Amino acid sequence: MSRRKNRKSIFHWIGIGLGAVGGVLVLFVGIGIAFAPDYTRRTIPAGWPVNVTTYLALDSRTQIWISAWLPEDLESGQRIPTVIETSRYLEEYDPGWLYQVLQTWGLQADLNQGPAARFTTRGYAFVRIQSPGSCQSSGPRPAEYPPNEVDAISAGFDWIVDQPWSNGHVGAMGGSYSGTTAEVSCATGHPALQAVHVVAPDFDPYTVIRPGGLGSAEFIHAWARMIKAMDLDDMDSLFALSEGVEELSLFQKLFYRSLIRGLRRPTEAGDLAIFEQALRDRRENTGLYAYLEQIEYTDQTMPGFACAVEDVALYTYRARIEAAGVNTYTRAGWLDAEVAKGVLSKYLTFASPQKVVIGPTGHQLSNIVDLFGDQGRAPGFEEAPSDICEDMFTWFDRHLKAGTNESEPRRILYFTYGLNEWTVTPTWPPAGIADRTWYFAPDNLLANDSPAGRQGNDRYEVDFTATTGDENRWMAQMGNQVHYGDRREEDEKLLVYTSAPLPADLEMTGSPTVRLYVSSDFEDGAFHVYLEDVSPDGRVTYLTEGMLRARHRKEKDPTQAPFVPLGIYHTFRTGDAAPLVPGEVTEIGLTLLPFSTVFRAGHAIRVAIAGHDESMAHRCPEQGMPAITVERNAVYPSRLVLPVRERTR
Repeated sequence: MSRRKNRKSIFHWIGIGLGAVGGVLVLFVGIGIAFAPDYTRRTIPAGWPVNVTTYLALDSRTQIWISAWLPEDLESGQRIPTVIETSRYLEEYDPGWLYQVLQTWGLQADLNQGPAARFTTRGYAFVRIQSPGSCQSSGPRPAEYPPNEVDAISAGFDWIVDQPWSNGHVGAMGGSYSGTTAEVSCATGHPALQAVHVVAPDFDPYTVIRPGGLGSAEFIHAWARMIKAMDLDDMDSLFALSEGVEELSLFQKLFYRSLIRGLRRPTEAGDLAIFEQALRDRRENTGLYAYLEQIEYTDQTMPGFACAVEDVALYTYRARIEAAGVNTYTRAGWLDAEVAKGVLSKYLTFASPQKVVIGPTGHQLSNIVDLFGDQGRAPGFEEAPSDICEDMFTWFDRHLKAGTNESEPRRILYFTYGLNEWTVTPTWPPAGIADRTWYFAPDNLLANDSPAGRQGNDRYEVDFTATTGDENRWMAQMGNQVHYGDRREEDEKLLVYTSAPLPADLEMTGSPTVRLYVSSDFEDGAFHVYLEDVSPDGRVTYLTEGMLRARHRKEKDPTQAPFVPLGIYHTFRTGDAAPLVPGEVTEIGLTLLPFSTVFRAGHAIRVAIAGHDESMAHRCPEQGMPAITVERNAVYPSRLVLPVRERTR
């Protein structure tokens, strides 16, 4: 009996103790939630709320969600400039109970106010505009970068200039998707827009979805899954993607939900009804995400989606953007998918004031890519503006606050690998660059002289284990780091041609071109071509690449393109596609992505040819083991053309 009483006593006091701890925890959480800041009700000296969210009616079905943040020290009568960001991503959240507690007790910054504070503490209003048909905005979404995005941005400008705190000057900024929409904002022709600052924009969405007509199925699947989760307010799927799993465990779900509940909800009853409608619109529009994975051609449309990729590309707004004449500052990385190519095409296509900086980075400008080292920051890598935030505000202060908005001189600042130097040029390619040709030759050599004989070829059986790795330039678009390392072992799976060691330093700046004369035993196939540097000790360094699906090989007059292409122009349109004829020699011309490097004396130039990149998870053909024959003779002189100039140390 005494033991039973002792046990009861112990359990009694344990229960009391646990109850007390639980009560304190509930009180702690309750206080945290009760005192979590509500910026829609916190006012500033001028009398307005720190934050306002509202909907702007675009048409009978589409309401655009915006969120405006003001400086907390803004005085009555002050008029300030505004910076906008238009995005299709989840940008403002409803925090969970744990995040609210951490925020209240000063252990975590506000999810929504924190990013805006970069601008408000500098004397700017900051306005987020949610892209039509995404996240909090209602309405259909016929494509990514939908045509009514221009109207949505224009409506946002109208709303801003009508506010009592606005001085009528607006800038647009953003990175990746929102960088592209910042560029699109120029097409509104709105007089309030004075300057644009963008990072890693997409000049042509097709090059993101299907570079070379092939593309990275791995990237598209991950990206489509991500935006679908955001649009449907499905945080479990979104965080599963970030964890790299198909489904979260129960513990993970509870933990993540304690941090973020989902999309930020409007506080007004009427606006909440629009928000709920937006979610219903998303559930009716789930075909959009499958569409992204099925696109094969730039002019392709599908049932329910009236827009083809070419209909929403930035170059379709050329006349309107040029007429607006807005000063635009664009930053990009040499190792970020096809972004640098698009940035340079835009520079050559649009006769508008542009400053362009292309550095040694991936999609994130913080990802410095030292191709020749061990991912360190080699001397010279930091000589261009490295603090993107400070650099951006210097730009906006000059154009939105200084009182004058003079047209910027057109120029490109670019980084050259090997030298680790920065160069400014008003033209592209830079002055002094000229083409030089190397020919494919026997014994896997690159020769300076064209072949004399009428015979000569090399057979290559496609190795489907060949890869550029999980940290390549294509997956950088998902925020991954970029790292290639020494590729000498990987090159053993490829067909390679290597030059003799160079007698002197040779700079290559621009877009290399490769012309292959090939035959295949299949009607379609993938051609991946890598340009590499081979050092005297045998290390093989990736520099740049090009890819092309064989059915898209038809070349068209570049002067007839809707933009200025960097090299060979392929339309990737349905009517220009053609299968290979098995056994028949065919010319495959492709332009590699632009790059700038110096081949040091004693180093060699290498071209490596593959028929697949396993990391991109896109197999062409889908079945079978193709073999290709590369001709290298006087009749069919396969060759490499590099834009180069001699350099002295």
